[in-house]
Amino acid sequence: MTAIRRSALTAVPFGAAIAAYATVFLANDDRLPDRLATHFSSGGGADDYMSRGTALWFGCALLAGLGVLFVVLPLVSRDSGGSKVNSAIGAGTAVTVGYPLIVTVLINTDVQDPADAHMPLWHIAVMLVAGVATGALAWRLMGPETRPEPATPGRSLPLAEGEAAAWSRTVVSRVLLLAAGVLAVVGISLLTFGPLRSGLPPLVIGLFCAAFAGIRVTVDRRGLTVASTVLPRPRLALPLDGIAGADSVRINPTADFGGWGYRLRPNRRGVIMRSGEALSVRTAQGREYVVTVDDSATAAALLNGLTERRAREQS
Repeated sequence: MTAIRRSALTAVPFGAAIAAYATVFLANDDRLPDRLATHFSSGGGADDYMSRGTALWFGCALLAGLGVLFVVLPLVSRDSGGSKVNSAIGAGTAVTVGYPLIVTVLINTDVQDPADAHMPLWHIAVMLVAGVATGALAWRLMGPETRPEPATPGRSLPLAEGEAAAWSRTVVSRVLLLAAGVLAVVGISLLTFGPLRSGLPPLVIGLFCAAFAGIRVTVDRRGLTVASTVLPRPRLALPLDGIAGADSVRINPTADFGGWGYRLRPNRRGVIMRSGEALSVRTAQGREYVVTVDDSATAAALLNGLTERRAREQS
């Protein structure tokens, strides 16, 4: 399926969610209180409110904004594997966001005091199941995924018996640093002007992004190691005896992996910090690991040389 058709398929559930939310809201407009309960505690009780007009426009704007994002992503990704994943996630997101918005309107209907509104917890299970089912259906309707051509073996750096060699580079992601900064500002602002529980999640996520915004990539006699420059764990370690070959490739984060950070694809894993040059490593089991890093051609050549020397030693 082409990127345009995938975008159209993703737009359908968002359009349906907006239409359903607006229809239910307007149909019950004269039965809704001036202020609606819009957030609920773990026990189902209302703990935050929004005016009736604001609730209508906020819900429609949220769905429309997410819809535009997930419709544009397949166009940027073209016909890559990331396009199909983004479209399926987008379709599921339309349901997981639209469902609670509609339920919120229904439980506020005919309520005199919005504090009396109650959200039963079983709606969470329904929301998740419906979202996953919609995403799975969209995935199936989009047909077979376009798989990238496997990388061909790159050049090899000849190594004599007993000769030691190692390569190491550090790469920093400006995208993750920007995300960390924005989340930190949001978290600190919420901690200052709002309840403690609202500021902690974005602050913690921001700190996590900052910790992994810089990574060190190392190739030596042990194989390939990728770790944060700040934290020792978690780390990616591929032992030399499990590596079949390596090469230098060009990567587009959105098109090839659907974003930045540690990414998962069928038979493919990626530590994606930016676009451009990357080290591609293939394991003996047929899985590919991609790490964006400068001077990846040298890293691939050394890794191939180490692998070949190990094969000679074992023969």
